[in-house]
Amino acid sequence: MRIAITGLAAVLVTALVTLGLPAAAQADELMKECMVTASQKMCECIAGRIPADQRANAIVGLRKSNASVAVSGNLLDPATLNQNEMQGLNAVVAAQAYCM
Repeated sequence: MRIAITGLAAVLVTALVTLGLPAAAQADELMKECMVTASQKMCECIAGRIPADQRANAIVGLRKSNASVAVSGNLLDPATLNQNEMQGLNAVVAAQAYCM
């Protein structure tokens, strides 16, 4: 039951992020999620490299990744992501590699 509720919440958050937040708010959300595991300087670089059309997906992917580590201490299983979330997380990983 908890997994179903979490999944539904993620879908709702994705919809709200995609449809309801202007670019500046998305940048703030991206920074917030990124800074759970990285420095402000790194997150600023990453945020600058995420394409606008992938920001919402990147936010949800980062949020799921952060939640997975916080709850279980384990890295996120990519099989738990839908295609959009995976694309967003891939954009984050590519930006992170560039920013190192």
